[in-house]
Amino acid sequence: MNTNTFQQLLAETGDLLYRVRMYDRELIHGDEILEMDRTYEMLNNMRWMDNSELLRSIAADKLLRMRRRLLTLMEDLLFSA
Repeated sequence: MNTNTFQQLLAETGDLLYRVRMYDRELIHGDEILEMDRTYEMLNNMRWMDNSELLRSIAADKLLRMRRRLLTLMEDLLFSA
């Protein structure tokens, strides 16, 4: 995965995380969202990762799994709204 694609994945995941956080007003998934937020911030702050294809690939895999879970949470929150 090239650097631009990774940065786009990072930005889109951050946006989705923000939206899920806003929709979870009653903190139904608060602990899980907080943990994903910490993980996202850690990955976002690791700029040196851009130089390593292996680390970027591992981080991208983590972001994709996080994204799938965030989409599931969003569906759950919207369905119950």
